Amino acid sequence: MPGQGSVVVYVEAAKRTAGPLLKTFQDQTGISVSATYREILGERFATVLREDAVKGKVDLFWGETPLSACDLVDADLAVPFRTAGARPVPEQYRDRQYRWIGFAANPRVIVYNSTRLKPAEAPTATADLVRAPWAGHGAVPRISTGPAAFHAAALFTLWGSERARSFFDALRSDGTRIVDDDGAARRLVSSGEALWGLIGLDEAICAKREAEPINILFPDRMGQGAVVPPQVAVLLRGAPHPAQAKGLYGYLFASEGAWLLAQNDCALITFLPDVPKPDWVPALGALNVARVDPLEAWKAYRGEAAFLDSWGATGAAAPSPRP
Repeated sequence: MPGQGSVVVYVEAAKRTAGPLLKTFQDQTGISVSATYREILGERFATVLREDAVKGKVDLFWGETPLSACDLVDADLAVPFRTAGARPVPEQYRDRQYRWIGFAANPRVIVYNSTRLKPAEAPTATADLVRAPWAGHGAVPRISTGPAAFHAAALFTLWGSERARSFFDALRSDGTRIVDDDGAARRLVSSGEALWGLIGLDEAICAKREAEPINILFPDRMGQGAVVPPQVAVLLRGAPHPAQAKGLYGYLFASEGAWLLAQNDCALITFLPDVPKPDWVPALGALNVARVDPLEAWKAYRGEAAFLDSWGATGAAAPSPRP
């Protein structure tokens, strides 16, 4: 790894997650990191990323799910690269040609307000969320982008289009609160305005670390298993700083990088074995994980784009007719 120079990375993950790791990498290597975050650019992020990648201005992409990574692959902007540290990553969490590879997991979980529900009263399966007594008493994020979109696309692949649409149409019509993101759903559950929420484990761990009255359930333990979006790395074609980019890419799969992600107050689960972690971060091997082909999920995401984008949007129409 070079001991100097710079690297340009576009980051879909939250700054609270990526920032500490990128700063530590910069401090330890002497490589200056220029990071552009989705939370700063908002809806313009994907467009600006692609435009700058086409111009050869971007080295690396840190994605929250394979969806944006597959978009870059489809645009021929991703370069195959497999760092040695990525060898333990299961096939489910990487591109077959190594044009993107997952380095950490962020399972989708059900959280519930522990002052309003006893453990035996909480929903334990995804399908429970549209059944009595839980229907209409929860909060979920919109499914147009990010991990929530990957979760929705995964359900389309696992359940089929008709059942998935029926589920989301029921959520939209039964009084479930539809909010902008996981953080908003978490706040509603924590305040007791919603009994349950469907969010990422990182946000749920944040809530527990801040002593909010929230308990965490990994859904569908006795069935299909939890949907687990991987956070992914992509080396961009025409990267202006290839040696530094490969250095940062490798750092994401190094024990030090994995340790930092697990120590975060909004922690992620590493794919690497034998990396020390706090007690509040589960091991992926202890979970029942849904078998989701990321390429099929991306195809569903593209094929159902109009439905996913309009679902929960302000002024959106009533539940959609079946195709």
